[in-house]
Amino acid sequence: MTTMAFGHALYTATAQAMEADARIFAYGQGINDPGGYWGSTAGMAERFTEARCFDVPLSEEALIGMGVGAALLGQHPLYVALRIDFLLLAMNQIINHAAKWVDASGHRCAVPLTIRCIIGKEWGQSAQHSGAYHAMFSQVPGLQVVMPSNPSDAAGLLLTSLQSRVPTIFVEAKPLYEMSGEVALPVRPLLLGQAHVTRWGNDITFIAVSYMVEFAESVADRLEEHGVSAEVLDLRTLAPLDETAIIESVRRTGRVAVFDPGWQRFGLAAEVSRIITMNIPGSLSTPLISAGQKWEHTPGGCFREHSHYPLEGDVVRAVLRQGETIWA
Repeated sequence: MTTMAFGHALYTATAQAMEADARIFAYGQGINDPGGYWGSTAGMAERFTEARCFDVPLSEEALIGMGVGAALLGQHPLYVALRIDFLLLAMNQIINHAAKWVDASGHRCAVPLTIRCIIGKEWGQSAQHSGAYHAMFSQVPGLQVVMPSNPSDAAGLLLTSLQSRVPTIFVEAKPLYEMSGEVALPVRPLLLGQAHVTRWGNDITFIAVSYMVEFAESVADRLEEHGVSAEVLDLRTLAPLDETAIIESVRRTGRVAVFDPGWQRFGLAAEVSRIITMNIPGSLSTPLISAGQKWEHTPGGCFREHSHYPLEGDVVRAVLRQGETIWA
């Protein structure tokens, strides 16, 4: 085990994949800048030459279209797109081409394309650099959507994505780049669609993804002081989604709170509600709690931005208020 920062964990997985498979190449705007996407691509060109790690101009639709074409020709492109907001400029290529090509070809073709992107949070870049569109991509058949919560999972999930033949949206979050953790070397691939219980509990299930896993664990710590035992389930991926893990945990605890990096409407909480209602109706003793962004675009001012995102104290009070008849 080696302790490394989140960005270096991504670099390690990428380098390991590129060493093993000459078909993998990486490209993106500023990919070879000295900072190298917070260390995730720094030195990659020197190690693998600029033929396999090269800078590009800003033209998202053309760049992802190039990646789709290269994938169809047998390569495995890794497009480092930085902010998820700007993938919206290439929705035609992602949805109408990458996601649909397998079905449209009668499963005679594959599109092994991996797209890395980042959700911004609390870095002062307002609405156009802080979008959270993971739920939108998760609704599209034919796409994988991966959302790691820590360096070890990030390395394993990225390695799996780079070995997959399915187009993958690999969603990172800016707060995770401040995290360090132990990573096993060589990196081992993690199965997509397999959630992980990071904390066992009996009274309520916390379903979370990305940086909201750490948030959920902090809420669980505070609830423990009140005698409430919360189980934290890290989904790791939204597509495929581990519905079995959700059902099994909620069936045991009978209560659930959903922690989504995105907006609360039409997001992860809605999908969790659908899964529970269709599979274990009547299993909840109290209404579902949803923690996510307010229904607005991210404000530019630091104080308004802070209150735009869920606050630990608010979630703790919501859980205690709903369960006061149970734990009184």
